[in-house]
Amino acid sequence: MKELRLQFISIDDWNRPVFKDEKGRYFGDTENLFKYGTSKEEVYDFYKDKELHEHIYFFGMSFNCEPEGIKIKQEVKIILE
Repeated sequence: MKELRLQFISIDDWNRPVFKDEKGRYFGDTENLFKYGTSKEEVYDFYKDKELHEHIYFFGMSFNCEPEGIKIKQEVKIILE
């Protein structure tokens, strides 16, 4: 199983939590929105018991990109670091 390791970056202009992988690609959630300035700990705590494939989508190669996101394949294990 492939792994996708993501690190929290920030909350974007649409109040979406944004994550980045080691290749510089951006990911995030389009449905669960957070206040600007929400901490990494608060974001990670929110997702700790959630099925990440239901929430985390590929956004693209730049911050504030792809407003709807693209679903990540189920066979990829998403890990928030």
